[in-house]
Amino acid sequence: MGGMTHIQRPTPLTATGADPDHVEHLEAVDPADLPKGHPKDAMAGHDKLSPRQQLGLLLQYFRDSYPEIYTSLTTDEGAGGAVTAELKDATERMWARVPDLITHCSLLVLGAGLDQTMPGVAFLRSGPAASPVDVAGLAATVLRPSSPTGAVAVSLHGGPGWFGDAESHDQLWLPLFAALAEKSGVTVVDLVYPLPGYGDGTPQKTAAAVASAVAEVRERAGEFVAGAAADRVGLVTFGSGLTVAEQVVEDASFLLAMTPRIPEGQDLDLSGVSTRVSVASEDSRGTHPQTVLDWFTARTGGREPATGTDFEYAEYLSEHIIGVPDVWRRRVSDDAAWLARR
Repeated sequence: MGGMTHIQRPTPLTATGADPDHVEHLEAVDPADLPKGHPKDAMAGHDKLSPRQQLGLLLQYFRDSYPEIYTSLTTDEGAGGAVTAELKDATERMWARVPDLITHCSLLVLGAGLDQTMPGVAFLRSGPAASPVDVAGLAATVLRPSSPTGAVAVSLHGGPGWFGDAESHDQLWLPLFAALAEKSGVTVVDLVYPLPGYGDGTPQKTAAAVASAVAEVRERAGEFVAGAAADRVGLVTFGSGLTVAEQVVEDASFLLAMTPRIPEGQDLDLSGVSTRVSVASEDSRGTHPQTVLDWFTARTGGREPATGTDFEYAEYLSEHIIGVPDVWRRRVSDDAAWLARR
């Protein structure tokens, strides 16, 4: 592809759209001016934490309370060497706990009276319906939303190629993709693919297996949702899920790439693919947001990202996985709103 462009990164998005560093001052009220029996806000006269300070407090508490999990979330412990079964199993168990731990920590340090539910809980009260299916020899789950649009997406989990297919898949990735399905109306076929960086797996084997599965989903689209057609089948990826889809991503009808991991030398032509990229602004584990923005800008035909176009890019104030729950809900809602238009 052409040379790397350089686009200025946008301001990270918060739950309400407030500036990440905005500090709201709560005016003190004289109790004598309040109606009899009116509760006095204990924080009146104090400054609220800015969104960035809230994230910092959450990260600090998470790091102090769950140091082993925090390290796993912010560093790739399996990079550059053979991954042992012990490391994989431990990582699966740790990442499976993350959504609940984010809620737990947020309740303790940011406020028990606030809505601290993660998307995988908040958005799944009405659906989707989940059913197991075999797709080209791979285990998969069809997530059928309560109000389907007719579009279909294949979802591919993260885990940098060496984990993500066990406990973390069931407790982290699958609920995330289910939330996107229910909020957007897009029927999602979630694949559990062979890990390219674990055991006897290779990137070539995994890419071929995923390509066969995506081709079969296109053929069977009408089976998964009434009225679906092959030209409305896209991809939803997180992290290294983009890499394992390298043989099919250029032919996808649309692509939602969440926190994409971009290995050195990866080159794709996305000029004909409607694309949305959403990332964590403070990511210290995956591909740096500026690298992600430049890479996608160059490969979507040099288009600068803009709302309402075929290429959108957004950053949300959060670490790789750790973020304040209402920011996570905002991110999934925005991604789902884009999917709903496919």
